[in-house]
Amino acid sequence: MNNSDSSNKKKKDLLITGITFLVIVLLGSTYAFFTYSRSSQAFTLTSNGISAEFTEGTHEINFQNAYPISDEFAIENLDKLTYVDFTVSGDVANPDEAITYEIYLTEKSGNTLSSDYIKVYLTDENDNQVSGPSIYSSLTNTTYANDANTGKLVFKNTQTGTFSKDYRLYVWLDQNYSQNSVSQTFSFYVNLYAYNDNAPEKAAVTLTKKINSLKADNPSCNYTVEDYNTDEELEATYLSGPATGNCAIDFNYVWWSGKMWRITAIYPDGAIKMITDNNITSIAFNPSNQVNYYTKADPENEIAEAKSFAFQFLNEDFLDTLYNQGSDVIDTTKYWNATKNTTSSNKPAEAEATMIPTTTSPIGLLNNYEYYKSYQNTTYGNGYLNIGYYWWLLNPYNSSDVWFVYNDGYSYHDFTAESIGVRPSIIIKAEISMSGVGTKENPYRLSYDYDSVNTNDLLNIRYSGEYIKFASDGNNGNYDAAPLFRIVGVEGSGNSKITKIVSMDYATYDNSGTPANTKMFASTVNFGADGNTESNEYWDYYLNNDWYDNLSFKSSIVSGTFYIGDVERAWNYKLAVCKTASSDTTKVCLGNAEKRVTTAFTGNVGLLRYGEMFSTQEGNGYSSSIPMLLITKSGLLTVWRINNDGKVFSSSYDYPYGARPSLYLKSTVKILSGSGTELDPYVVGL
Repeated sequence: MNNSDSSNKKKKDLLITGITFLVIVLLGSTYAFFTYSRSSQAFTLTSNGISAEFTEGTHEINFQNAYPISDEFAIENLDKLTYVDFTVSGDVANPDEAITYEIYLTEKSGNTLSSDYIKVYLTDENDNQVSGPSIYSSLTNTTYANDANTGKLVFKNTQTGTFSKDYRLYVWLDQNYSQNSVSQTFSFYVNLYAYNDNAPEKAAVTLTKKINSLKADNPSCNYTVEDYNTDEELEATYLSGPATGNCAIDFNYVWWSGKMWRITAIYPDGAIKMITDNNITSIAFNPSNQVNYYTKADPENEIAEAKSFAFQFLNEDFLDTLYNQGSDVIDTTKYWNATKNTTSSNKPAEAEATMIPTTTSPIGLLNNYEYYKSYQNTTYGNGYLNIGYYWWLLNPYNSSDVWFVYNDGYSYHDFTAESIGVRPSIIIKAEISMSGVGTKENPYRLSYDYDSVNTNDLLNIRYSGEYIKFASDGNNGNYDAAPLFRIVGVEGSGNSKITKIVSMDYATYDNSGTPANTKMFASTVNFGADGNTESNEYWDYYLNNDWYDNLSFKSSIVSGTFYIGDVERAWNYKLAVCKTASSDTTKVCLGNAEKRVTTAFTGNVGLLRYGEMFSTQEGNGYSSSIPMLLITKSGLLTVWRINNDGKVFSSSYDYPYGARPSLYLKSTVKILSGSGTELDPYVVGL
């Protein structure tokens, strides 16, 4: 039966119950599908007796005198069962289109045996399981609403390109059926329909269409620059231009894994490189004069593997905050070029020792040449990647310095022991799709991201980076003036998980909005050491008394542990969660419990520690920020502060600076509304 005369239909069901069946699905010029079947047989199951023999009829399969059998017995004896073979094949020339097909069952009228006892099992031609075994009546309904009968879905699949799938369908009588002497019959049809299903558009396709559209509207603008290697093969296309104004690169925002990203480059194979829209933390790149981002182990030359502080943060801490650790998204076939380079406008060589594979370093940093490409069509001060703060780049300048970006957007080099911002970068797979329009207000969303949020979901199932406001701070549902917080992480396990957050605003004396930047850290280098000293001149006392007392959401807060630690210049940021014993001269306690002496403050309000997520300046650049303190000690009488420009300095504990409070929320805090972005934060409450 040829159904080509039904070309005006998007969906067409086919009776495919023949012993061998072929379905051809073709893509027409109007994206309608033409389908035909080679036969239209039904097969029938009957139960009447106690022998176990399966026989095949001309137009039906009869189960005469059939025993009920277990699934285990059936699967072990598939060679003794009768099956129906059929093939689904197709050829879709357009890579942006897809076929979806559903294999479903419909009952034949006049059945006397209940479908509660019919087991169906779908395999490939080699008897590898595809679906089931399943009770017929328990199968979900098909989505094909035009079928006169209620169809039961056996299997659904979506395909692109040229494909051919072979299937076998087995049927048996469930072991729970009670034998009787009354002849009973159950007959059903096996059906298939196929329809045109627009495949999700790949990220590179979406972005390329956007750029082409912008070029059509602004023919004088060039939003990209192409980059070639030595043999003139295209290596990447870089987005390049100003942050605002004419030809602005303001269409490349991506919200993924609780962070805002900016797309920076498209590879020829469709993979895409992204970088976070702001710094995620501020740390030293490495100890002094150690410039390699990552050093491969070389036993023959007695070279041990060496991971920089930057590498460790990106691939041991930050990676854990990504959805499914980015395993569905990150392209593991690419490399980070960490080769030494002395001129930004010249591409660094691809030296084998300093080409770091993404299998080793799923997360990386932009190198100085890639940053240069981002502003090649404008100036470094106007480039869209200039955020007004210091941040590290990937590769060395010489044997003591690594490239970084100034707060004015200029790239230069500095000692590796200096502490400045870190902006993680990833390369996403070519097959990843995205939706949205790419603006900051409506960013792209990757196809692999967190599950959608439901009202009354617990906040502790969410992830680092998402934004929140408190329901109690709203004015008749208006949260414009409510303080904004960001999720740092979730600690604990099971039902006791608590959520750590940090204020996006500096603490203030009152509601005037004037930063209270004249307070000292504490009475000593240990936050919380004031005890009963009632002095608002110290942050530790003020935050846990006056500031805390004025909060509208105190009932949502739970006392938490804020590790103080001890990280001197050029030390590993991980030391912020511990303090070396006074007798330990190595000044190393990483991974050595015997040498670790924990120092911590337990209370309602603390500060972020050095190297923690979001322990960095997050604003609109130098002029919008004030120096702020961290809870971590940097010496005998000093603590760490982050300057207006995002660079970290050691400061006396009795010198006044600003602070951004950090809190823990109870495990019972719920999401009431919002999507978790900066412009649409979750509204939360008990």
